[in-house]
Amino acid sequence: MLTIKHDFHIHTERSLCAYRDAFAKDYIEKAKKMGLKKIGFADHFWDSAYKCLDFLFYEIQNYEHLATIKEEIKNADKEGIEVYFGCEAEYSPEHGVAITEECAEKFDFIIVPNSHTHKTMPAEYAKPDYKAAHLEFMERAYYNILNSPVSGKILSMAHPFDAVCCPYDNNELKRMLTDDKMKYLFTATAEKGIAVEINIGSMKVYDEKTIEMAEEIRMFNIAKECGCKFVFGSDAHNVHNYDEYYIPKCEMMVKALSLKEDDILEFAR
Repeated sequence: MLTIKHDFHIHTERSLCAYRDAFAKDYIEKAKKMGLKKIGFADHFWDSAYKCLDFLFYEIQNYEHLATIKEEIKNADKEGIEVYFGCEAEYSPEHGVAITEECAEKFDFIIVPNSHTHKTMPAEYAKPDYKAAHLEFMERAYYNILNSPVSGKILSMAHPFDAVCCPYDNNELKRMLTDDKMKYLFTATAEKGIAVEINIGSMKVYDEKTIEMAEEIRMFNIAKECGCKFVFGSDAHNVHNYDEYYIPKCEMMVKALSLKEDDILEFAR
């Protein structure tokens, strides 16, 4: 069975929503013990060149703030593991992605979610009566991300259609997402060479039976049929229990989707 030996979605204390002791050096040590060969730090980011949609959360999370991790990575013991400096850039309805092309080149990779709707969409869309509008917003965001000026720098679509901080069960939105819409978007994703992220953080409490029945399985199988490649990400915000769930849940997803090495984006192998 395929063994996942990478993680390209890790948050350190530089993300305001992460634990204050989520240090890069500790993730590196734990990742090596877990047998990972490649990891990527992807703290939340908004380019200072663009006006913030959430001023309090994003103003500090600019390039200068995130780049301080470089020294920590440089001084860490990286024997046996490759460590990458990336970011989780935010979707911007105005710009596609809230990062300039010039700034994107300063990162080893970027990942972008279409599902941080608690930050980016009109507040009323999060109400149960606006589910169709909520889903339409994510569909439009996905398309705009794929066609943004920085699409060539995007490694993966982070936790696609998994609406974060949704005030109701976000599985309702996934069930509303039609096969035809997914085929259209995932075919375009494959053509762009962008991977689809299998986000372990959103399913770390699932057991094997729950994973097999999860709405994500339908979505990922369609992405696979459309020729998409995958990357895995823990979406870890806390280093302490990172090793308890990541590899076991990766194994469950590999089994549920019958993934082979060729299904993984080459950059992540």
